[in-house]
Amino acid sequence: MTDRLSRRQFIAVSALGTAGLAFSQMPAVAQQADGASYTFAAIADPHLREDREGEPTGVEKFHALLARLEEEAPEAEFGLLLGDIHPDKLGPLMPEIDLPLRVVHGNHERDAHRDMLREIFPEDLGEQDYYAFERGEDLFLGMCTAIPGDHVGHFQSQHINPSTQQLAWLEELLARRDEWRHVFSYAHIPPEEHNRPSGMCLAQNDGRWLHELVTQTVPTAMFFGHRHRQIDFEIATVPVYGVRSCNWNFDSEPIGCTVVTVEPERVETRFLATQ
Repeated sequence: MTDRLSRRQFIAVSALGTAGLAFSQMPAVAQQADGASYTFAAIADPHLREDREGEPTGVEKFHALLARLEEEAPEAEFGLLLGDIHPDKLGPLMPEIDLPLRVVHGNHERDAHRDMLREIFPEDLGEQDYYAFERGEDLFLGMCTAIPGDHVGHFQSQHINPSTQQLAWLEELLARRDEWRHVFSYAHIPPEEHNRPSGMCLAQNDGRWLHELVTQTVPTAMFFGHRHRQIDFEIATVPVYGVRSCNWNFDSEPIGCTVVTVEPERVETRFLATQ
């Protein structure tokens, strides 16, 4: 196994080096010491600007979720925010939020909104829309599968920065899967379970590619939002978690988030309802 510094350098630079591109900065590395277990939250689709008649506002629902996490899962070290954020509303809230957030773009994030998220989260999104970070001996891959205004997911687009290098980045990192205890990936738009045509999942060719890569490299788990309901399945043996929105869901499914506890040999998830 390579030493920790070379792994970090690889994440930041080598993964794109084959294409002649490199990130201008290394990804942030979580400061917590290695440990037997830890907890994080997967939070999907806050839609902070979206207020539904007769209900609390999107911002109020997000505040309620964070308060619920503080009460029921105070051990959570960070939250993965899985897109459709509305960053013009998130920015003013940041001084009030104690939970560290790692974000990815959703299809509601237009180009101007993506610029806002780069300003709010410069360590992760300063010059790229996909990134990696380590927590102890585990690796997290924040993928960009969403482009503005399209409910179908893509890995390459003029709206994704850099526009054509994400596949090589993922292939290079997952080829080194055995250097980390666990590898988690997260994004907004998920693959479809059987690669069937879907207006709410990855385009079929993108989905086939991801299915094959996951089958070959076997990351620990994957987390996605976008579908506003809980849709869990497996790719080969890898669990894929479709996380409910914390603002609204189809079929009156409850709002909330997924709390994830990482153990040395397993991962446990539970749904935490806001109300």
